[in-house]
Amino acid sequence: MSFVELMLTQKKQGSTRVERIGHLIRWERFRYRLNKIVDRKGLGRPPYDILCMFKATILQHMYALSDVEMEEMLYDWLSFRRFCGFSLEENLPDETTLCRFRNLLSGHGQKLMDMVMEELKVKGLNLKKGVIVDATLIESRSARPKGGEVSGTDPEAGWTKKRGQYVHGYKVYASVDAENGLIQSTVITSADIHDSLVFGTLLSADDGVVYADKAYGSAKNRKLLKDHGLEDCLLYKGGKNRPIRVWQKELNKSWNKVRSGVERTFAHLKGNHGWRRTRYFGLESNETFISLSCIAYNLRRAEKILRPPTSITG
Repeated sequence: MSFVELMLTQKKQGSTRVERIGHLIRWERFRYRLNKIVDRKGLGRPPYDILCMFKATILQHMYALSDVEMEEMLYDWLSFRRFCGFSLEENLPDETTLCRFRNLLSGHGQKLMDMVMEELKVKGLNLKKGVIVDATLIESRSARPKGGEVSGTDPEAGWTKKRGQYVHGYKVYASVDAENGLIQSTVITSADIHDSLVFGTLLSADDGVVYADKAYGSAKNRKLLKDHGLEDCLLYKGGKNRPIRVWQKELNKSWNKVRSGVERTFAHLKGNHGWRRTRYFGLESNETFISLSCIAYNLRRAEKILRPPTSITG
């Protein structure tokens, strides 16, 4: 069977998950934004179509592929090529081209995330019924320096302690939709940055209800929510001479049923999107990686939510 015949056969057999995700959003709307972000003047030969490259980058993060693996998949999998929009006749981008294009997106990940979320709202996903704020640690890919020392290869990574173990790396903070588990915004910092310094940057005026664990339950954060008209569902914690009260314990039990949903999101990202260990060195490169993997995660998650239920006959 020829290459073209194989492609036509796959089309007749029905769409793959990759193709269903490809129909979720209006990709052409991203072309103008990408042209504003990416300045490819002076980069040599005529570049690949900017939208095809962006879709290839998202697909790469959807399956946690390295640049080398993504180059191979574009040649091996017809669904990957169709998703990106590359024709059968043209040459495909190599690993170096994929890497360079991703670097050009640096600093614009949140803007692109916002555009994807707007598209998903058009598809009928109801958001802003509440958000969960939490953080997860990602270990640096550098060789671990001696305790407390700065890494020579990844100096922007920092040290923190979790469950009695020291971790060298980064901390990713996320605001996650409480109903659907979609990631709304992220911030990445060195692992030694305290949660209180980031909490406010993850919130927006229309979040409605905010859930978070005890690490965020400070008087400062509660005042911040009150001042912005947001409902406070931060878990309560006791103090040295201020034991937690019975009514606070009951609220914690109720709120934690919602708040714990963020753990499933982080578990999926660590298991399927490479969040256990950073792929790159430095805040800037890892911020781009985090944003693109969140876009990929949101698209996979949205496809699952919006997928029509399978009918049972017979």
